[in-house]
Amino acid sequence: MRVLGYTWAGVRTSDLKSTARFFEEDLGLSISYRGKGLVQFELPSGQLFEVFGSESRYYRLHACPVLAFEVEDVRQAKLELASRGIEFETDVEGDDSEAWTYFRGPDGFLYELWQTPRPLKALPKRG
Repeated sequence: MRVLGYTWAGVRTSDLKSTARFFEEDLGLSISYRGKGLVQFELPSGQLFEVFGSESRYYRLHACPVLAFEVEDVRQAKLELASRGIEFETDVEGDDSEAWTYFRGPDGFLYELWQTPRPLKALPKRG
């Protein structure tokens, strides 16, 4: 397994409407998707940031902010980590091109493995 970067972060909120408005209006993030109980923003880098409200099926799972690590093959990565004793919270969801699964780190925090065909944009180097 090779981690390619991180592509996604997510948080939960008890006030989805106000929180989404904050990220859109105050931080200037662009909404790329709005669904039942969640709002997704796409950053200029191509990274995604999602906010989960209480109506989302992921609300209970996201007790703290979650970071997704991009891998080439999420199913293979899950097999490798599971063979090392890593505890997974979900089966692999999605399809052959875009798929994800959640696991617990040794600190008990939730993390995600994610495979996506959507390439991230190169970030400018700081000088």
